[in-house]
Amino acid sequence: ILQKAVFKNGSRLLIRLGDSDVDYDNNFRLYMTTKMPNPHYLPEVCIKVTIINFTVTMLGLEAQLLGLVVKAERPDIEQKKVQLLLQMAEDKRQLQQLEAKILQMLSESEGNILDDEVLINTLSESKLTSIAIGERVAEAEITEQDINEARGRYLSAATRGSIIYFVIADLGGIDPMYQYSLGYYTSLFSRCIADSERSSDLTMRLSNIINYATLIIYQNICRGLFEKDKLLFAASICFQIL
Repeated sequence: ILQKAVFKNGSRLLIRLGDSDVDYDNNFRLYMTTKMPNPHYLPEVCIKVTIINFTVTMLGLEAQLLGLVVKAERPDIEQKKVQLLLQMAEDKRQLQQLEAKILQMLSESEGNILDDEVLINTLSESKLTSIAIGERVAEAEITEQDINEARGRYLSAATRGSIIYFVIADLGGIDPMYQYSLGYYTSLFSRCIADSERSSDLTMRLSNIINYATLIIYQNICRGLFEKDKLLFAASICFQIL
């Protein structure tokens, strides 16, 4: 099946499974999943399939938690970030459509292109639109840098949250019973942001979030750990932070 060893018999499309020839449909898709966090397959398997790894990475989770922190602390910045991404995606989509339209008209044009008034007008309008969109994209990229710089001030809190999560994820190697979903963790982290002590000073505020989140998450996770594993959990957090 992976090799798609399909053959025709008259008007029928067949594939051989074991000792039988089975009708094959071109719309057939085979999906396989595994609970292994980072599986390794032989090269001859990899070239026959498309592998999608949904495993959370430390940098990926850091970006996700950064979004939670900024959304709670500076919702205006996070909203601008979302709007900017949507605008940039829309502008780039319009540019692609313009390019596709011009190529289509050029391919369908007959005779002398300079005599095709509709094509000339369309090219002129497309050029103006393309210039305007290009200017917006350039401005948006500059704005994005400013937004990312503002968001980056909250990165330390997101980094601490990401570190603690991966320590928790490794607990499954000690005992299979220690399983905690990412949804539960992000919900707990968001609660820590909301409940931590407020401060007008950004450095103090971030320190409050980091310290409060570290303590509360540790206490919550310890409720589900055997007594003998609590010290190891605490030590693992300390080692990762250091």
